[in-house]
Amino acid sequence: MLWAWLWVVGVGADQFGPSTTLQDNHKYYTLSVYQNNIANSFEENFIDMENAEIKQGLSDTMVGAELIKPLFPFPFYGHFISEFHITTHGFLSLSSRLHDYIYKTQYIAPLRIKLDPSRSNSSTISVLSLPDRFTVEWSNVSVMEPAEHPAGGSFTFQVTLRPNGDIVFVYIEVQPVLTTAALYDHEPVAGISDAFLLHGSELHLYNKINIENVDINTRTVAVFRALPTCVAQKSCGDCFHIRDSTSFDCAWCPSSGHCSDGADRLRQTWDDNECHVSNTTSCTEGHTEWRHSSDGAVSDKPVSSSSVVVSAVVSSLMVIILIFILIAFLFLYGKYNENSVIGRQLKVLRSSYNQFGASKGTTLELGKKKSEQKPTREFVNPHHMLTNNNVITAAM
Repeated sequence: MLWAWLWVVGVGADQFGPSTTLQDNHKYYTLSVYQNNIANSFEENFIDMENAEIKQGLSDTMVGAELIKPLFPFPFYGHFISEFHITTHGFLSLSSRLHDYIYKTQYIAPLRIKLDPSRSNSSTISVLSLPDRFTVEWSNVSVMEPAEHPAGGSFTFQVTLRPNGDIVFVYIEVQPVLTTAALYDHEPVAGISDAFLLHGSELHLYNKINIENVDINTRTVAVFRALPTCVAQKSCGDCFHIRDSTSFDCAWCPSSGHCSDGADRLRQTWDDNECHVSNTTSCTEGHTEWRHSSDGAVSDKPVSSSSVVVSAVVSSLMVIILIFILIAFLFLYGKYNENSVIGRQLKVLRSSYNQFGASKGTTLELGKKKSEQKPTREFVNPHHMLTNNNVITAAM
């Protein structure tokens, strides 16, 4: 039998040479990968699961997921998540609903491979939920039998979530090689990812952070430290100031009342409130709003704020109504007071009109019949979604 080999992890910390630390900076998280217990990284991040709750239903299932609620709302990419699913295949799904593509995005995956806890009575999936941390451990779990490497072996690893948004992967025991049949889409086995949902079924991937397979070894620790995001800002002032300290191009949308750069889980709300057309990057009194195209580009000309526009429209309508009332009053006054100055002027206007012949028709022909004229085409500023080929259409 031909096997495709993927070198993923090592067989022991002592076989990997000097300890190393890998740093990788991203917009949403800073990723640090520590090898071989450097700076006591393994000892400090390993969680003792002696008092943990064993999820027996998951531990006896080949393919399954269980909904769990931690004791704190967990900020994931700036969004507070109050519940998510633990899966038997080595990852957490932070999708609002289960579907066939939960492994593709909206996940926290310490080891996203085709595991099967039901193969052994010693395989367990356990949870330790505390006010200051939430930990899930997959212990002594093997790959599905049809996808297992001839050398066999099991995996034990943890993921810990903290109230500040930090995520920690701890690899206690991992095997050196996997077959490609054990992988999902030949992608890296570990990382995090998020997407926003449009039209109830389209998942648009907007960020993914992977850990290289070769960096995952026994006694490896990976730490994702959460960074400030647009959507986590709760006021216009906070939204404006985050632009100076991060690489985000945040804008405040008054109609939806939230801060965004157009790429977060509130994208449908952003579109529904036409925030791509009217938003602001300045929050001072009497501020100027800048018109944004749907791809985030800012136009060169400022437009007045919505409140100023509404006031101007209302004022104009009031002036027009007053003028019409005045004209109607003068006409009626002149009609019933023919000897007055206004009445005599009204007679003069009537005689001039009748001298040239009043039009008896009610339709002004413009060379073509109305039915022959082409209908007017309304100009539409289309809603473009984020330029992203990573679109998943799933039955949600």
